[in-house]
Amino acid sequence: MTRRRPWPARTRALAAAAALALLTACGGGGGKSAGHTVSPSGAASSVGGTRVVAFEDTYAYDDGLKVKVTRPTAFKPSVTSLGHRPENSPITFMVTLTNGTKQTFQVTGLLVNVTAGEGADRAEQIFDTARGVGTPLTGPLAAGKSATATFAFDVPPANTGRVDIEVRPDFGEKYNSVHWVGPVR
Repeated sequence: MTRRRPWPARTRALAAAAALALLTACGGGGGKSAGHTVSPSGAASSVGGTRVVAFEDTYAYDDGLKVKVTRPTAFKPSVTSLGHRPENSPITFMVTLTNGTKQTFQVTGLLVNVTAGEGADRAEQIFDTARGVGTPLTGPLAAGKSATATFAFDVPPANTGRVDIEVRPDFGEKYNSVHWVGPVR
């Protein structure tokens, strides 16, 4: 399988901004329409074919695997957390995988990346076991079952108006990444 090279940050930012504008124009910017299940053909597509959906929407791959990302909210890390800088604005959100396929799915390959602001600045992940944040999903997920993990990332305060959460269910081997884009609540 040929690996795709990641897009440059500026290209990703422009693609996500265009998709966010399309989502907002179509009513998918996180308002009343949030909470739907979106198929690959129903998701907004940015310039490079990246799929973009609204926070709270569930993205359903053709084989039945589903991913949902909640709208990010402000988060207060504990004093024992790792990855937080006091000058930044930490956020938290949940990612839920639902295995609607007919086979067991290995959740160990779940990748979550966050960029923020118009420049698509990479946010650092926060690990905070005292708050139950940052523990990865591991092991098999049986057909028909769901698993949820809570993530936190450290975002520069000026960038909370636009956050891009990218999820790759299996390191991007079989499933393309999907982006949930919008402001922090």
